[in-house]
This record gives sequence, structure tokens and C-alpha cells, in this order.
Amino acid sequence: MKKKVIEIVSGIVVVCLCIGGYFYFDYQHQQKIIDSISLEFNDMNQVEYGQAVSAESFIKSTNGEIQYQETVDEMKIGKQTLKFIIKKEGYTKEFTYECMVKDTKAPEIILTKTKDQIKYGGKFDITKYIKSIKDPVDGDLRYKKESEVKEGDSNYYTYHNDIDTKKPKDYKINIIAVDKNQNKTEKTLTITVLKEDKSQPTTSSTTPYVSKPNNKVIVINPGHQARGNNAKEAIGPGSSKTKAKVTTGATGISSHKTESQINLEIGLKLKSELQARGYTVVMTRTSQNVNMSNQQRAQVGNQNNAAAVIHLHCDSSDDSRVTGAHTIAIAKNNPYCPQLYGASSSLAQKVIQSYCQATGIRNRGVSYCNDLTGLNWSQVPAIYIEMGFLSHSREDQSLASSSFQQKCAQGIANGIDQYLR
Repeated sequence: MKKKVIEIVSGIVVVCLCIGGYFYFDYQHQQKIIDSISLEFNDMNQVEYGQAVSAESFIKSTNGEIQYQETVDEMKIGKQTLKFIIKKEGYTKEFTYECMVKDTKAPEIILTKTKDQIKYGGKFDITKYIKSIKDPVDGDLRYKKESEVKEGDSNYYTYHNDIDTKKPKDYKINIIAVDKNQNKTEKTLTITVLKEDKSQPTTSSTTPYVSKPNNKVIVINPGHQARGNNAKEAIGPGSSKTKAKVTTGATGISSHKTESQINLEIGLKLKSELQARGYTVVMTRTSQNVNMSNQQRAQVGNQNNAAAVIHLHCDSSDDSRVTGAHTIAIAKNNPYCPQLYGASSSLAQKVIQSYCQATGIRNRGVSYCNDLTGLNWSQVPAIYIEMGFLSHSREDQSLASSSFQQKCAQGIANGIDQYLR
């Protein structure tokens, strides 16, 4: 009996040893396979902020099958640990890899120009010099007043402006842009405030305007001509400041028509429209092949004692999105013909309102300035009308169209009617 028990126990021991041995050797085999699983990474451990990167781009080689991989959050700055699981012969092994997401691209400040001049007492508007301020990834940055900027603020731009247009000198405007990750870009805009032009008109060069009852003489000046004349002339009687006698003008971005041709076509239609309403119309030019300075054009209005002079022009801009029409009259402090301010301002307001109603073009209102030769030499009410932007495809095509030009003529004529009532 004792011998039989010993044999049973011995048998159990042998079975256990066999099973244990099997599991041992199986474990050793499993561990050997797991240890043999390899994953080699590339040297690329830095990712640019906002740049999408696949997890596979970190892997140089592996002897197994990729079962799982974590992706990089390219919008999160800082260190990130990625997990990879590789499978081989039914077994898996986990690997980790550290990478760093960095924002190395600073905001971009694009200006329309970096230097400019402003006349004495003029208005400085920085927005006309800013084309765009944006981050390559996060887009446009918002403006924040310099006084409101606090330490640690991000995703904004600001500037320091101490320009005094009554103090002639060079001013440096420092524009600062900071993105959401504290990258900073600075750009300088130099503005020169010019000295005051103290030149005054001579007493013999202007004659005070006297409104003539029932005066129905209108002078139309289609601005520019086929070829410009860069020779200089004084911008006003007695002025030491000069400008080119006449320039060529802009060209339509879509129609490819010159501004001088469009001005002439509308001018001739306006002549017919006004004549049909009983006006006497004098044209400064009826063809492209002329050579008339802006002083000479102003004199046509003076010599005919016109009730109004309408200078026809089209606008243009570096920004092809800009649209609209506006009129221009002398400012209240004009040193050459201040007696015409009230009448010219009224004419400008009436014409731009009627013009925009007739054409549907956006109304940009009335501008006032003292540096247009054609207005400064005038002895009768005179205005410029900028009828639309040739740099804007739709407005250019409209202004080049004969049917639309007729609307332009009717709108301007309506404004003249209202002014002379």
C-alpha cells in the first residue's frame, strides 16, 4: 500500500514538472519574441505648431506590425509623449516617443508702404497703411489700444502713435504684433509731417465768385488725356508748391479701358443729357489727343463764368475689394479760393447723392482738400467726382458699359438740377 502511494505521488510530481516545464519554456519563447520586437525612431523630435504630422513620420523602421499609434496634437505647444504598440507573431510590445511642438513662425505685418508724407495740419489714419497683420496659423490678429495691453496678452497688434501734424518732423510709428504663443514681430512706419505752406494767392489771380441768376452754363472736364504731361505747374495762384500738369490716369482691371477714355465717354453723355434739359454745356476736351494742363482746364470754367464745373474722374486702389464713389471740394480753409467753399460743398453733396441713387454705386460721401490744381485755380463752383474704382472688377466693367455710363450722366445731371434750384 505504501509503495503504491509513493508511485502515485511520484507520478503527480512528474506531471507537474512536465506542465511547469512546458509553461516555462513557452514563457521563455514568448519573452524571446517580445524582446525581438523592435521599433526605431527618426531623429525628428520637433513639430511645427499648426503643421499636421502623421505618427508614421516618426518611425524609421520596425520588424512588426503597427497595432496602435497616438497622433500629435499640433495645436498644443510643449512636450508630448506618443504611445506605439507593435505586434509580431501574436505578441505585442509598447513603445513611447517624446516630441516637442514649437511655434517658430512669428506674425506677419504687411504694410501698403513704410514711408509717407502728411501735409501740415492733415489727418493721420494708420489703417490706410496696414494691408494685413496675421499669424500664419491662427489668422488675423485683433487690434488692441496700446494703453490696454497687459503683460502676457496675446493674439493682438498695437502701435505707438505720437504724431502731431502741427509739428513738422519725421515720426516713427512702431507696430507690434503678438501671436497666441507670444511670438512677436515689429515693423516701423515712418511718417514725415511737412512744413506749413504759407504761400497765399495773389490778389490779381482770383476774382470773387458772384452767383449769376438763371446761369445755366455748365463746364464738363473729362479728367486726364491719352498722354500725361509731367511738366510742373503751381497748384494754386501764388503757390510755391507744384504738381504735374496732367497725368494719364488709371486703367480698368477687367475692361482694360483707360480712365481718360471712360471719363470722356461719360462726359459726352453728360453733355447730351444736360443739353436736353436746357443747359449750355462747354467741354474742356472732346477727344483723347489733347495736351491741357489742370490750370488750363480750370480757366475754361472761369472764362465761361460757369454755374458749375464738373471734373470727371475714376478711382483706383491697391486693394481690389474697395468700391464706391465720392466727390471732392475745396476745404473751408482753402488759401486760394475760400469764397467758393459753400457753393462747391453744396454742389458736391447734391451730385454724389443723386449719382449714387441713379447708379447704385456705394456712396463714400464728400472729401475736402486743398491740393487739387483744378479746384484751386477755379473762380466758380467746381468739384471732382470719382465715379467708381477701376481696380474693382465689377465697377470697372460697369463704368466701361455704355448703358451704365448713361445712368452716370443722368445721376450727375440730377445733382446739378438740385444744386441750381
